[in-house]
Amino acid sequence: MMRRIAALLLLLIVVNVLTACSSGTGQESTATPATSAQPTANTSSTDAQPTTETTSATDTQPTDAPATDAPAADAKPLKIGLITDQSKALSIYGTQEINGFKLGLEYATNGTMEVAGRPIEVLVRDDENNPDRARQLARELIEKDGVELLQCCASTSSALTVIEVAKENKVVAMIDPAAGPQVTGSNFNRYVFRTGRNTLQDALTAGPYMVESVGTNFVQLAPDTDFGKGSAASWRTIVESNGGTFVADDVLIPADTTDFTPYLQKILDAADQQGAKVLLVTWAGANFPRLFQQMQEQGVLDKLTLATGFGDNATLPLVYTDAVGAVGMIAYHYTLPKNEVNDWLVEHHKAEYGSPPDLFTAGGMAAAIALVQGLEKTNGSTDPEQLIPVLEGMSFAGPKGTYTFRKEDHQALQPMYMVKLVNIDDPEARFYELLQERTAEQTAPPILVQQ
Repeated sequence: MMRRIAALLLLLIVVNVLTACSSGTGQESTATPATSAQPTANTSSTDAQPTTETTSATDTQPTDAPATDAPAADAKPLKIGLITDQSKALSIYGTQEINGFKLGLEYATNGTMEVAGRPIEVLVRDDENNPDRARQLARELIEKDGVELLQCCASTSSALTVIEVAKENKVVAMIDPAAGPQVTGSNFNRYVFRTGRNTLQDALTAGPYMVESVGTNFVQLAPDTDFGKGSAASWRTIVESNGGTFVADDVLIPADTTDFTPYLQKILDAADQQGAKVLLVTWAGANFPRLFQQMQEQGVLDKLTLATGFGDNATLPLVYTDAVGAVGMIAYHYTLPKNEVNDWLVEHHKAEYGSPPDLFTAGGMAAAIALVQGLEKTNGSTDPEQLIPVLEGMSFAGPKGTYTFRKEDHQALQPMYMVKLVNIDDPEARFYELLQERTAEQTAPPILVQQ
């Protein structure tokens, strides 16, 4: 049933990151280990459990970098509010981002967990994949808990509400992994910086290859969310600019759908009546395996070549059982970058959590590194009038290589990857062969900020 999938798989999975407070009251609680919610390479996305957590980043010291002398007693702690899904559909991504952010702070501070003499505290909150709750938590973190910086989110919809609060309160917000282009496009404000890639960068990694090597007549399916609609628009732009055609309207599906039959019938109609040859799928969340299963059962994959992509290590074996040999894009896999930062991340993630870093762990780490390096240049000041000029145009070394915040929209330009799936059962999740590393310049998205 999967005979036509081998041509290309290109997955657009969103995610943003931050931690959890199931009460949502903003009250601090006893710290709990992040490992309680950390998925291993053989867990599904529904396995992650919510964690209510207010952590001091001084809890963990690296094995190879002893801490320096403690800061003066009157040094004001630097509180960072981290908001992400830890209990709903995107919880597996939130956990990856949280772990990466904490390890990034450890790496960037050389184990001291302080910057410019200020001890760092990370206050983690669970937005439950609910944008209204994310907005509420952002306000509580700033107004009640005194956080000076925000890091968010697994969901584009949540990120869009958090960046409004950041603007209202003049607080810098670092976004990763939420991938909707609106965050650094139509909804951009000067307090937003994004270390995560956006869906236009996904499309620029693989769109030209798809048109040239797979087919020119497209139909696409996406969740009816801010992320899904933004992703669909990104793919349309890139595919059409490279000579491809969408022969039918996009099929937008409620994100909580469990029976995809009526939507898949629209896809089959596009193939039978309008000549669609390539099905481009954007999805995110726990029900992706069910979507994939129903596409096989209903013969969709017999009529169209599937264009989706590779996601996290935990769910890949559940979805791509028959897809060994397929090629596609991926934002990050721990086996791909060859640099000292990624080597450190892999070593310490395995030591701390018992598994390799996953799809969005690198993004969490990059966000932490960017914040620390910016704060070092402002001598610990989070005043946006000092911090924003430092971050604009700043380049830094992260787990994927060199990241650069573009001045015009604060989007981080970064390398991306085309890979071939070579197995689905390696115990260390070594699933891919690298076909091509696309440079930051090759995947630089158009500037979408509205003047």
